[in-house]
Amino acid sequence: MRRVRVVFALLVLAGCAHRVPLHGPSGETIEVSRALASSIEFVGPDEKDYAAGDATGATGDPGDGKVSKPFVVRLRRDLAVYRLWAGPTVRDALGRTSRIGQWWTFDRPSGTLAGFRRRYEVCVQWDSLQWVAQCTLRRGAVVVIGPGQSVSAQTCGDPTGRESYPANDRDWQVYIHEAWNRTGTPGGDLSCPDESRDYQNDPGNIAKPIKANVH
Repeated sequence: MRRVRVVFALLVLAGCAHRVPLHGPSGETIEVSRALASSIEFVGPDEKDYAAGDATGATGDPGDGKVSKPFVVRLRRDLAVYRLWAGPTVRDALGRTSRIGQWWTFDRPSGTLAGFRRRYEVCVQWDSLQWVAQCTLRRGAVVVIGPGQSVSAQTCGDPTGRESYPANDRDWQVYIHEAWNRTGTPGGDLSCPDESRDYQNDPGNIAKPIKANVH
């Protein structure tokens, strides 16, 4: 039986030295903080809610990004989730920003912006990651968590071949399938404040705003 041990921590739970093993539906063992262990439960492939997590959509082959090993989980309590995005002035052809997407983290952003890109394998071409949003994933939400898969320079769209990222077993990602359909609607399990509550981060320390928000 294959055994996988991964350290998965929340900053809000930082300082909790005691960790406990959780046994996945396929026999995998994940080591998490005691507080997180009480906040999630695995959803097995034979359960009706498993498909809602979209494990297939969250999983990538080596070099393609996403996660290398998906675990579908259900939240037992509300948890904060964080996402870095391009900011309110950057919009696509349909007028949409990148604020509400499918990739999040339970870890409060910290360190440098360049370090965040390495930890979560986010290519420069995908998003500038200049702003930080904090939302709440509600109890009962079904999502995928897992370690980040590697990203090749080709996937990043870098013709020089310089930008690529290795797989990361430590800083896990949270995949919220079709997050844009799960917020701002009756029964939605992703609750986000008005974007005026977001802040433009300091690239040298993304835990801090670079300046006061002006909307």
